[in-house]
Amino acid sequence: MDHQAVLAALPDREAEFPPCYAFSVHKSGSTMMNKMIGTICKVRDIPSIALPNLFFDEAIPPRKWSQDPGLKEICSRNLLYFGFRFLPPVFADPDFRLKERRCVLLVRDPRDALVSQYFSFGKKDGSHRLPTKGGEEMLARRQALEDLPIDEYVLGEASRLHEKLADYRDALNPGLTLMRRYEDVFFDKATFLGEIFAHFGLEVPQRAIERVAANNDVRPEKEDPTQHIRKGTPGDHAEKLAPETIASLNDTFRDVGAFYGYTL
Repeated sequence: MDHQAVLAALPDREAEFPPCYAFSVHKSGSTMMNKMIGTICKVRDIPSIALPNLFFDEAIPPRKWSQDPGLKEICSRNLLYFGFRFLPPVFADPDFRLKERRCVLLVRDPRDALVSQYFSFGKKDGSHRLPTKGGEEMLARRQALEDLPIDEYVLGEASRLHEKLADYRDALNPGLTLMRRYEDVFFDKATFLGEIFAHFGLEVPQRAIERVAANNDVRPEKEDPTQHIRKGTPGDHAEKLAPETIASLNDTFRDVGAFYGYTL
C-alpha cells in the first residue's frame, strides 16, 4: 500500500499534547462530530488529521489501510486523530498503547444506526457521498446492489455492527475515554463539543464552541431519504422495522448494548 498521498497530507508540525483519538460508528453522528472537531481544529490551529477521510477520497478501501502495520507509526504522532468509524485492527495491538491514550467515542442505539445505514448504503439510490477518486466504481457497486427490504438488510448487517461496538469496548480504556451517546448529544451539540476538547486538555473559547455547534445543529422538519441527515431524531427503528426484527436485534445487541447504556 502506498502511503505517500496520506503522508503528504499530515500536518507539518506536531502538537504539544500526546496523540488523542475521536472514534464513532457509521450512522451514529460520526459526520456531525467529525465536522465539528475539524472546524474547531482549523480555526484554532490545532494539529489534527482525519485519516479515514483521506483514505476514502483516495479510494483506498478500509480493508487495505486499516490492517497495514505502517498505520501504527502514522497514528502515533502528537496529533488529534479523528474520522474513525471503526477501530482499525492494528490499533488493538498492545504495542500501539491505545489504552494509555485519551479517546472520545460516540455511539448510537444500534437499531437506529442500522436503519440509518440502510438509507445510506443499502439502496441503489443511497445518500452516502462518493469519494473524490474512484467515485464511478463506488457508484457502480451501489447500482449493482440488490434492493433488499429494510428488515432483511438490518438483520444481515447486525453482526458486523456488533463487532465494531465490541472492538471499542474491549480496546479502549474507560478511564481515559469520553463516551457519549448520540441520543444524549443530538439536542445539545455545544455541550458535547466542549466536552471533547476539555477531555483532550485543549482550551477553546466558548463562543467558538457555540458557533460551530450551531452551524452543525441540523434537525430536518420532515424526513428526506435523499439527504445524509435523513431524519436525525432518535427512535426511528420503532417506525421502520417489524416487531420481530426489533426482537431479533435486541437479542443480538443486548450484551454490548448494556455496556453503552442501552437497555434492549
